[in-house]
Amino acid sequence: MKNMRWVGILYLSLTLSFTGCGYTRKTVLPRNIKTIYVETVKNKLNMDQVYAYQQGLEMDITNAVIRRLQVDGNLKVVKQGESQAVLKTDLLSFEQEGLRFSQLESVQEYRLFIVVALKLVDAKTGEIFWEEPHFTGDTEYFVTDVTSIGMQKAALDAVDRLARNIVDRIVEDW
Repeated sequence: MKNMRWVGILYLSLTLSFTGCGYTRKTVLPRNIKTIYVETVKNKLNMDQVYAYQQGLEMDITNAVIRRLQVDGNLKVVKQGESQAVLKTDLLSFEQEGLRFSQLESVQEYRLFIVVALKLVDAKTGEIFWEEPHFTGDTEYFVTDVTSIGMQKAALDAVDRLARNIVDRIVEDW
């Protein structure tokens, strides 16, 4: 009977030890990197294919990333020339697509997404820590009587989600 109890305890211990979520939070950057400069996002949109673009989107993304880095606290945002790392971002795409349609095929819900190219480089050597050629942030919104207001709010939500994803990519290795 004692052996059965020990087998049960051993089985339970092994089961619990192997059923964890498996996620770890460790920084992607070398330990000596404590400061970052965030370059203003460069607009690389193909202007003949832009339908949903909102003026000032580049600054909205830049400011959202800076705010998110400040909230995160792993890296201190500093001026150019004072940083150990530099984040370079190119805006590649700002689009919307129909997500849900009515019986008459009119759009009821849109997905708005922003695609950027990211590069994190060593400020002193120019060495690339990592590069992401197509990094996204998106959100969905419903069509209302005032579609432009819904789209503006959705754009801000997509920018916030993109900023959160960028900062997570900088400081965490999932």
